[in-house]
Amino acid sequence: IQWDNYPYTVILVPGAGPEDPGVALSAEGMLRCRLAALQFAKGMAPFIVVSGGKAHPFKTKFCEAAEMKKYLVEKLHLPESAIIIDPHARHTTTNMRNTARLIFRYDIPFNKPGITCTTRGQSAMIGTTLIDRCLKELHAIPYKNGNRLSETETEFYPLPEALHINPTEPLDP
Repeated sequence: IQWDNYPYTVILVPGAGPEDPGVALSAEGMLRCRLAALQFAKGMAPFIVVSGGKAHPFKTKFCEAAEMKKYLVEKLHLPESAIIIDPHARHTTTNMRNTARLIFRYDIPFNKPGITCTTRGQSAMIGTTLIDRCLKELHAIPYKNGNRLSETETEFYPLPEALHINPTEPLDP
């Protein structure tokens, strides 16, 4: 990857589970994917990270990340090789932490920002109160904020603290 050709390393799409356990992907999840596809088409980053596990609704059989990847490939015709999945995240906190870990694992530059593509409310929360929630729930801050680019996009920088595995958290992958 010629990283200098891209303003960002990844486009992170947090999961959005449907209300009905029989529905594979919510309308909100589709919207988030479309927002990310637009940024990808503009050449903003070489990869999209879709992040979300079998978290919502309770006892769902669908993995948010896997369903978002299918949607991006099959419906929006993005290349499968450009999509990285995180099937373990349960909340926005773990979306951010796990994406930082994937950036490290795949030797993606840690000193260059990624962007989140999501709905307006979640984007605002990522840029304001999520860091405090990460500290409270994960006992670490996995990212630092960059610029708020629009109502739906926010820059983030992964932090090395995201790499620390919490031994008291059985669902920490």
